[in-house]
Amino acid sequence: MREYFFSTMILAVCVAAALPMSANAVDLSRYVAIGDSLTAGYQSDGLVTTTQLRDFPALLARQAGISADAFQQPLISEPGIPPQLYLKSLLPLVVDRKPGMGQPLNLNLPRPYNNLGITGATSIDVLQTKTSADNPFFDLVLRKQGTVMEEAVALSPTFITFWVGNNDVLAAVLNGKAIDGVTMTPVEAFGQAMSQLFEILGAYQGRVVVCNIPSATNIAFTTAVSIYVTNPSTKQPVLINGQKVPLIGPDGPLTPGNYVTLYAIDYLNQGYGIPESLGGNGKPLPDEVVLNPQEILAIEGHINSYNSIIAYLAANNSIPVVDAYSFMTKLTTDGYAVGGVSITKDYLTGGFFSLDGIHPTDLGYAIIANLWIEKINGAFSSQIPLVNLNDYVQIGLTSSQPKADWRYGVSSDIFDNLKRLFSMKKACN
Repeated sequence: MREYFFSTMILAVCVAAALPMSANAVDLSRYVAIGDSLTAGYQSDGLVTTTQLRDFPALLARQAGISADAFQQPLISEPGIPPQLYLKSLLPLVVDRKPGMGQPLNLNLPRPYNNLGITGATSIDVLQTKTSADNPFFDLVLRKQGTVMEEAVALSPTFITFWVGNNDVLAAVLNGKAIDGVTMTPVEAFGQAMSQLFEILGAYQGRVVVCNIPSATNIAFTTAVSIYVTNPSTKQPVLINGQKVPLIGPDGPLTPGNYVTLYAIDYLNQGYGIPESLGGNGKPLPDEVVLNPQEILAIEGHINSYNSIIAYLAANNSIPVVDAYSFMTKLTTDGYAVGGVSITKDYLTGGFFSLDGIHPTDLGYAIIANLWIEKINGAFSSQIPLVNLNDYVQIGLTSSQPKADWRYGVSSDIFDNLKRLFSMKKACN
């Protein structure tokens, strides 16, 4: 009986050693995150330690039991680079930039950072760029030691997350101009860059997950401002003879299918886009703050093509894909419930988007982290625990919060740095 007991114990230990162990079914001990500002933890138009420590890669690493020392990021002191935006006043709405300037905290790390997310980086940048005179984040993250992919490979990663492609189309949204090869990476060039990137990623099969690109019409930046004249007192559309009054766009009164971006707020405050009979100056909003249906069609067409390329290459390399496109579409239509609070894409009151209208809040990044964790657990039979979203829900996110008054306070100059980072430039070689 004694011999049988010990034999059984030995067999059990051997079997257990051969099986994946909970979260250790995947090895994140040398986890590397490749991407852009959404990977870097950019929030409210700035990069700063307080939000970097809650970006989705940091949360993923933490949930998998990886220490902050093992998962290194290019940390920035308060108030960030550039200084983050903050809500100075709600009624009237005043969004301002924090005073001062942040500084790098661990610039002398003797190895590449684990978080290689670079604000403003396109697919071609991730493949080719080592330094940039126009974008300081390349030197901040890469420190002229190589490209993103070269530095990622140098770390001999045990696991990789890859979320690239958002910036290949974002300049079109920010500039209100959908120009192939100028504000959007041509589909062919995107496909060529991604093919080379996936050739590298393919060597990490079973240790890599990628993510696709959300729709440009599902972010607060493009949906926060109504195409109709709004009463600043009631926050409701102005009605004339029972009909809503459209804003005046570059081609006349705006119709459904047009989108007005956050950059329009300063113009609206000055009376642009509003008929003289309603207190405006009667002059049209400039073209760069309005996306017409043709521009939206071009932007969404590129996003759909990009996502098809990502899906095809991922399938060919047996790499799982996080479906951010479907998630953001569902968030737009149904919202997302957390602890009895409905999270939406609404600017200021929705809880998902930060003050720049493009990048998530802490809660938004936590939700995104769970999308990655769910995909990893499902694809690799791991048991990484989800982030407890209740820790990120604040009273200010409830639907009872008063709506913002668009006729006051927000000036387009607070977005200048963001727009510069994603400025119109030729996006293909």
